[in-house]
Parts: sequence; C-alpha cells; structure tokens
Amino acid sequence: MAAAPVIAALPTVVAAASRLPPGYLHTSGSQIVDAAGRPVRIASVGWNQHFGDVPATVNAIAASGFNTIRVSWDDADLAADRVLLAHIVAAATRSGLKVIIDHHNDEGFTNPRDGYGAQQRNGLWFDRGPGTNDTNGAGVPGTVSAARFEADWLTIAQVFAGNPTVIGFDLDNEPTANGHITWGGGGPTDIHAMYQTVGDAIQRIDPGVLIIAEGPQNYRTSFAHRGPAPVGDLTVAGSMPVVLTIPDHVVYSVHDYPTGISNFRPDSGPAAIAQMNRVWGYLVTGHIAPVWIGEMGSSMKTANDRAWAATLLGYMNGQDGAEGGPVFTAGQQPVPGDWWAWGYLPGQAPDGTLNAAGGLRRSQYRVWQQLLPIDPARQPG
Repeated sequence: MAAAPVIAALPTVVAAASRLPPGYLHTSGSQIVDAAGRPVRIASVGWNQHFGDVPATVNAIAASGFNTIRVSWDDADLAADRVLLAHIVAAATRSGLKVIIDHHNDEGFTNPRDGYGAQQRNGLWFDRGPGTNDTNGAGVPGTVSAARFEADWLTIAQVFAGNPTVIGFDLDNEPTANGHITWGGGGPTDIHAMYQTVGDAIQRIDPGVLIIAEGPQNYRTSFAHRGPAPVGDLTVAGSMPVVLTIPDHVVYSVHDYPTGISNFRPDSGPAAIAQMNRVWGYLVTGHIAPVWIGEMGSSMKTANDRAWAATLLGYMNGQDGAEGGPVFTAGQQPVPGDWWAWGYLPGQAPDGTLNAAGGLRRSQYRVWQQLLPIDPARQPG
C-alpha cells in the first residue's frame, strides 16, 4: 500500500480555481459545458494502484490542482472494484473532485503478455462469444461476453445513478485493431454499435453522465484509409457519430504517449500535428464534438519527452491554429486531458506524479499544470 503524500507547496487558490462546478456536464459543439452552458475543462489524473488511505490520497490529488480522477474497473474484479469505487467517489465528493469511471479490461491483471491488464490483448471489450477466440488474447480463457460486458456496466451505473460526482463512463480502455474492430457495418466487433447500445442502456439508468467513446488504436491504417491512427481512430466519427437517445452527452477520447512508451513516430513537431488534425483534431476545429485525451503521460526524462509534451500541450491549448489545429475564443476551454498516473511508480513508464518523498515531480508538474482550466477572466477578449 502506498502512503498518501501531503501536498503543501501549492497555493490552495490554484487548486480551488481548477474545480469543476456542481452537477452533471454535457456537450455543446466541441466544448464540455456545465448545467448553465458554461465551458469547463476536465483536468484529470489516472488512479493506478492501491493506496492505503483513500481519503488522504484524494485530498492530495485535490490539493495538486487536478479536478477529476479517472478510475478503472474490470469484470473479473467487479465486486471488489465496486467497493473501491464507492470509497473513491465518497472521498472525491468531500474534496470537491469529480470522477470518471473506466472499463479497463475483462479478466483483470493477468500476465506480462497484456501488460498485466494495461491493454486487453484481443483488442476488444469482451473475450467470449462471436467475434473472439474465447480468450482475452493473452492466454486467459474468456468469461465476458458482449452481453455480460453491458450487464456489468449497468451494475456500475446503478451504483452511482444520480450522483453527479461521477460525471462520465469511459466505456472501454484502448480498444485496438487487434480485435478486427469496425466503426459501423454491424457484426459483433462493431464498436460504433456497441457505444450506442451500451450508451443508451446506461442513459436509461443515469441520464446525466457523459458517455466516453475511445477511438480504436490502429497502427496500420485507419477507418478513413488515410494512414495509421495509433492514438485512437476517430477518422470517421465526424461522418458517422455516436448518437444516443439523450443528445449532447458523447465525448470522444484518444490516448497519447511519447515514442518511448508508444513505440510510434512521429510524436512531435509538424508531422505529429498533421496526424492529430487527421485523426481527431478535426472534431474540435469543426465544432463537431469534444475530444478528451483520456491518457497522456511521460517520466519527462529525455529531450524527446519534452518535445512530445510541447507539441501535444501546444496543440491542446490552441497554439497551432496556423497548422490547422484547434483555436479557442474567449469563454471557451481548451482540449481536456488526463495525466497518467498519480503516485510513485518507480520502474514504470511513466513513473508517476510523485517522487520517493511523496512530493510532486516538478518535471511532470510543469507539463500537466498546462491541463488546468483557463480562468475566463484571463482569456483574450
């Protein structure tokens, strides 16, 4: 169990200014907005380990300036995960934070072949039945059918229905082209259909939550047949959007890491900007839908890491309009993001927001503080 640090060096006014307003959120064009229609920015951090003191850990996250926590569950550990999620949500409510809940995999933390559950090897949101070989792709027999996947999500939705601390459900973590996924066309691996079916079912239980649809990671081509989409293939989400019964609640998502983690280039500079424009940025520049960078992170130890961060944060914050990137007018908020991950994670990549003494790693803080909401009073008129 990791001890929760005491974050005392940051001014409380910074943390308070980043808070999201009470209540649920929805979307308006490419902005996420509050109940009054005011743009907000989700500045979240991933929760990736067991902490001995949940309330103290949540308090430390709040003191650092993040306004939301992204927390995972898996089907194999649903009962235990429900208990942990309830503790985190209760602590977040007391600390003024919001929570996004993410389905991470089916069978839990299995073995090195799937990074101990970091990314389900078969690339799908289920691992049993039509569309699969009845395993999770990492040698573990599958137990989760598409029907069970939906039923387990509805169990989560029922637990938190009506609780606006929980603002979003990230339906599946890092689906990949390994699963022969399609975006439309029908069939068991049509992820577009899954997002609509499961999203509608969740809305019948909890109509307030955002439904987060990740683009499948595709290292070979894209649904638009215009080059690879390694961060998540949203190339046809504009022409074939996820449409739910209750509108204005869909947020799309991609995950973006430097080459040292993603093993993919380009990760910085003009070529990376052009790729973002093609894969997901057009949804923002065209005022079609919001995109949340649902995972991003780096140990920030190399020049390549710094170049990646400068490119991605510059793009998210509207500095690349001349190269076709998004720009934001007065009153709008930049692209939201989630830093991976909270804690001290030596030997991992990324290695966590905290150092061995429990303080913030300054090299990472200098990057993720750029994810915090923009004060409307300081925006250009």
